[in-house]
Amino acid sequence: MDFALQPNTISGSRFVELAENHATDFAIRAAQHDREGSFPFENVEAMQRSGVMGACVPLELAGLGVESLHDAMLGINRLGRGDASTAIGTAMHLLSSWMITRGWRSATAAGDAPLAERMASLLRQIAAGEIVLCSPQSEPGTDMLHPLVEATKVTDGWLLNGRKIFGTLSPAASLFAINCRAGDQENGFRRVTAMVPAGNPGMDIKNNWDALGMRGSGSHDIVFQDCFVPEGALREDCPWGEWSERSLSGQMAFNMALVGAFLGIAEAARDLAITSVTSRRRGSGGRAQAERPTIQNLIAEIEIDLAAARAILSRNATTVDSFFSRHPAGTAPVAELHALMKDFQCAKWFVNRKAIEIIDRAMTASGGAGYLNTNPLSRLYRDVRAGPFMQLFSPNEAFEYIGKVTLGIDPNLAD
Repeated sequence: MDFALQPNTISGSRFVELAENHATDFAIRAAQHDREGSFPFENVEAMQRSGVMGACVPLELAGLGVESLHDAMLGINRLGRGDASTAIGTAMHLLSSWMITRGWRSATAAGDAPLAERMASLLRQIAAGEIVLCSPQSEPGTDMLHPLVEATKVTDGWLLNGRKIFGTLSPAASLFAINCRAGDQENGFRRVTAMVPAGNPGMDIKNNWDALGMRGSGSHDIVFQDCFVPEGALREDCPWGEWSERSLSGQMAFNMALVGAFLGIAEAARDLAITSVTSRRRGSGGRAQAERPTIQNLIAEIEIDLAAARAILSRNATTVDSFFSRHPAGTAPVAELHALMKDFQCAKWFVNRKAIEIIDRAMTASGGAGYLNTNPLSRLYRDVRAGPFMQLFSPNEAFEYIGKVTLGIDPNLAD
């Protein structure tokens, strides 16, 4: 009997099936990309052909129609079992399109035909595999509410200057959504998002990603130096230094999918550990490792942690789906979103910690074999350690945020 989390919708079931097929294929090349630190362009191209890259585009716009965050997370979870680097990059793209879909439905309901058609056009291109989205949020020395990349007004448009880090999926992206700041006569700055096409003059992807794990994710720095974007490429986001409905919703969606990927890494490690201990024999009597009580205890602890991690993540994702079904884009109360984000941050911390512990135990059960680079466990051991610092929030910030929301204290980050 398989106790893996299962999708709740028909569209989610199709997405998960496709993701599982891709994961089997991606796993074949994952070690090579990890060793070389190379980007798996062929994985992205395969998902464009299959329709996975359009999973969160509505059916009426030629996508797979996955609008349940629970099911979107599960598709990323399955990809994470095969190649975690590809999984986190795909998550960044898919959940961007999920946010655009929410905006499209809201604009359509409000009768804003021009905005709805602009969004629909972008979604159709995503579904057709013509656009891959990259939305780098992080910058050195600041947080997401106070970006340092700046948009300066010039004739007919804006000039972008600054640096983004952790630009996951950037080698394959055709369109970049850049969280930045623009001058505001009353408040100093306001937060905006600039849409920048790949190859735009003044945007430089540094090809400098060289990390402990997630080595095939293409998470390069992106530098902007007088990068011109036209007037219509800037979209208002929210006031400076404050969480908005849009930013909280988007970050919850992105991060839920990422946590699904780390759960997938743990699931893959569990399967490798069981294969290892049931197939290896030691001693003159040829006793299987699985017959040793200490190994049985390790496997039992893995099963308990995996059951708990699946339960807390599934419960949270189901709760989030219920909330967003009641609150279309533009109607969700920010205070309730903070409560929901607090609950998600609890789940994120728990799943990431348990994923690390599961892989540590899998390594112990495998013995010295798991330490070798030829063993997939060594890659999973490194990849899973990216989970805790994935924004938002890092562990220290998460505890502060959870405490503030629980105690009724303003959770906005200080400038």
